[in-house]
Amino acid sequence: MKTFKTGVFILALLMLIATVTACSNENDTIKDGGAKDEQETVDNESASLLVYCGAGLKKPMTEISQIYQQENNLKIEYVFAGSTQLLGQVELSGKGDVFIVGSKKAYASAVEKGLAEECMEVAYHNPAIGVQKGNPLNIKSLEDLAKPGVKVVLGDEEANAIGETSQRIIEKTGLDGINDNVVSKTSTVNELIVHLTSKDADAAIITEDSAFQNEGIELIKIPEDINIAQIIPVGTLKSTQQEDEAKRFVDFVCSNKGKEIFEKYGFPPVK
Repeated sequence: MKTFKTGVFILALLMLIATVTACSNENDTIKDGGAKDEQETVDNESASLLVYCGAGLKKPMTEISQIYQQENNLKIEYVFAGSTQLLGQVELSGKGDVFIVGSKKAYASAVEKGLAEECMEVAYHNPAIGVQKGNPLNIKSLEDLAKPGVKVVLGDEEANAIGETSQRIIEKTGLDGINDNVVSKTSTVNELIVHLTSKDADAAIITEDSAFQNEGIELIKIPEDINIAQIIPVGTLKSTQQEDEAKRFVDFVCSNKGKEIFEKYGFPPVK
């Protein structure tokens, strides 16, 4: 009888040990799974690039980021503004990964300040005369912008690439009368478009791409011998902590696919 009771006790003890072990394994599995999910969430949140981008480049760069994010599981965060404002933000924050603006001169300022690496070239950002639909004042040339009574808007040469380039064109042609007709200066090229479509101004020096597919604006080309074409540069910032990822994004922007997207929005690609 004593032997029988001992056997029952041992059997019960073994069943208890087995139950405790199973519960322990189950808890370990839940704990491991939870830790893995948490790590993946942290990784996804940290996988992002901060890109300082000229306001006039918003359309192609937005499409580029959508494609790049899908293909690389990497979030692209933009700051859109005029080139001078962007440069100030990069300098003040000491943060960021990629810099892309509307002219090489604007980009060169970032290099001279020790904020950006050497650039690659993407596309052209050509100046042109923009007028209201129907061209009510029959404006045909830069000379017409200097005639009395013509209301002109220009980009602010202290704030954006098209403003700085406009002043270089005025200096090159000697048409100082254009500045006498300026009724407003803007911080971005997009604001020039708003002035024209709202009929606050008769004409503006804008970029060809900024009026692309805009039915409220007509373009008049500036002759090549007096025009100053702009080239869009892109490069990495020295503040980046993700140098390889930032370079890969810059390479994608400058790839055939990236240039096709720029061309889709009216920017002739750099060959």
